[in-house]
Amino acid sequence: MRKAWRPVLIGALVLAGLAATSTTAGAASTNRTGLCNKASYWSYLQFPSRGGFSSYLVAPGKCWSMAFRSGSTEPVHVYAYRTSDGATFWIGWKMIKTGEHNVFRTYGEIPTRKVKFSHR
Repeated sequence: MRKAWRPVLIGALVLAGLAATSTTAGAASTNRTGLCNKASYWSYLQFPSRGGFSSYLVAPGKCWSMAFRSGSTEPVHVYAYRTSDGATFWIGWKMIKTGEHNVFRTYGEIPTRKVKFSHR
């Protein structure tokens, strides 16, 4: 498992703003989709409509974002990642419109539901 590229996300998610890759959680940009991790665990996003493409693992207090071409509506899955043993936890999902400002935020402690991660 290439940790830097695997989608992992933990905590509650809220669709709102977005931040730039490897920036502080307060940074924001427009027309991008991203994740700001305000939780105590690492997290990531997965884009199943893009062949399982996922964000970097986002450390607590950091953000990740990426611009996608406008024109599609697609699901984004949010996962938490436990660094002690590599366990992946399902947080939830949301439908987004690409080309719009979409931000997922994670909060709190790592969830207790462990899920197997697989690509289709």
